[in-house]
Amino acid sequence: MGSSLGVILLPTVVSIFWFATFGMTAMEVFNTKAPNLIDLPTEQVLFGVFEHLPMGAMLSVVAMVVVAIFFITSADSATFVLGMQTTNGSLNPDFRIKLIWGVLQAAIASSLLFSGGLAALQNAAIIVAFPFSMIILLMIVALYKSLMEERLELGLHIRPKAQVEEMIKKELAKQDD
Repeated sequence: MGSSLGVILLPTVVSIFWFATFGMTAMEVFNTKAPNLIDLPTEQVLFGVFEHLPMGAMLSVVAMVVVAIFFITSADSATFVLGMQTTNGSLNPDFRIKLIWGVLQAAIASSLLFSGGLAALQNAAIIVAFPFSMIILLMIVALYKSLMEERLELGLHIRPKAQVEEMIKKELAKQDD
């Protein structure tokens, strides 16, 4: 229980600290030192803020390391999940399967970045995610139907409040007799 709570709380607290600290810092830098931050592309704004801070170069290196760790961890998780899915749910997919998925992911991401930059990568992510959102909607419908079937099998009924109160009164009257 304690470790799972830590896994949930620690990233949340770190994210709150990160966004509060650097968000307010960016607003302060924008208002006082560098109103041209707004002209920078989104992916360069953080480094534009760091230019105006003490030890900005070191902060830029730390930010790049953190981003690299995020991407590496995400890619590793993705290759693991894809490896599990392509080996019929194996909890320990073969290294070669994960390597193939890793190379494919890197090739797709690289080709998208080189062909159209970050915008192409973002557009591809949206295009790929759209059919999945339809699947999610169908899963919601299926879950609703399944829950309604289970409710009927268990003999559970949704009754208005007045009807429930009437049933309680009848039951109490029976007990008094």
